[in-house]
Order: sequence, then C-alpha cells, then structure tokens
Amino acid sequence: MKVELSKFEDKFSGEIWQRGREYYREGLVGNVSKLGTLIKAESYGNSTYRLTLDLKSGDMKCTCPCDFHCKHLAALIMWLKNNKITEVSFDKLNSMNKQELINALAAILKKHPEMVKYTQKLDDNTIKDLIKKLWFPRNDDSISLFKMLDFIKESILKKPKFELIELFVRKMIDMYEHEPDSNELTDYIDEFLQDIEKIRLKKEQKIKIREIVGEYFEDY
Repeated sequence: MKVELSKFEDKFSGEIWQRGREYYREGLVGNVSKLGTLIKAESYGNSTYRLTLDLKSGDMKCTCPCDFHCKHLAALIMWLKNNKITEVSFDKLNSMNKQELINALAAILKKHPEMVKYTQKLDDNTIKDLIKKLWFPRNDDSISLFKMLDFIKESILKKPKFELIELFVRKMIDMYEHEPDSNELTDYIDEFLQDIEKIRLKKEQKIKIREIVGEYFEDY
C-alpha cells in the first residue's frame, strides 16, 4: 500500500501503540476496505467497533467509548502496514451486462444471505418488519446486527417518520435490556440521537424520543 503511515503512528502514545500491536497480533481487525481516500474496518473482541481513517485529512474515528486515539485504531494502522487492502471500485460493475450483474449478486447473497435485505423494496411496512426482527445474535458475532442497524438507520433518515424512529429506538432499548453489558449498543443509541437532532422533526417529537431513552439512561 503506497501510503505514508508514520504520520498516523505519531498520534498514539507508547502504551496505546503497544496495546494496539497486541490487538493486531490476535487478529482482531478485519473487514478492511478502501474507497478513494477513506478506509473502513471493524475491530472485534467483547464488542465490535467500526473504524474509519481518511488518508487525505488524517482523521481517524472509532465507535468505542474512548475519547482519544485508541488501541483499535492503532491495530488498524498495523494491519495496513502488513496487509494488502481491498480496493472498492465500481469500474468492473459498470462494464458488466445485466446477466453478469445478476450472477454476481447471486454469488454475494449465497455467501452473505443476510444481505438479501438490500434487494427489498423499502416501504414503511418493510422497515417495520426489519426492526421487529432485530435481536442480538446468540453467538459472539454481532457484526451482522450492526450492519442491519446501519441499514435500517440510513433508510429511516432518508425519509424520517416519527413512527419509525420511535419503533427503532424502543427496539434498541429492548435489546439493551437483554444485553446490558453491550457498550457498543449504548454508543449506537447515542449516535442515533445525535442524528435525530440534525433531521426535520417537530421539536416535541425530538423531546419525546429523548424522554423514551431517558427512562433507561440517566444521561438523557
């Protein structure tokens, strides 16, 4: 990878860098991809966190609770130094005919059946159904859950409706009550509340959402 990574290394303390090295050696960084100057990845462990790194601006973000450059990001830098990254490009797709695209989609769905949701027509009833089916996986792999949460959130925020937002928030709280140790889920709820502040909802509707969350979290 022809990118100078030393400028990113300098942002970490020696202790965090060492912890990141251990994290990388344990194989806890994956699903790394690059589109333009933006790199996205995931880190695994007790929770799954989403990582982003902009090669142009130097910005780095992780969804973990840390308010500094964390071990997850340090591990990502090490991964980039030692592995070949997957470049996301639409050039090949643009050159495919209809049947080739269908065959490619079928191969993806065979390997990742949970992605069939992306082929559905997303009317309100479909979104409601997806929300109602949300639940924490019985194993330690929460990656698919948070991918589904992202998909639903993006769909809701495109054409925000209070009914869908309320249902989504109540469902996430319901999952939290059954998995109270999931810091990532509480972080996700907080991120969603921040997103709500940026969209067109009536003031009383935004207050209502925060009241719903406030019944379970003292900070709201």
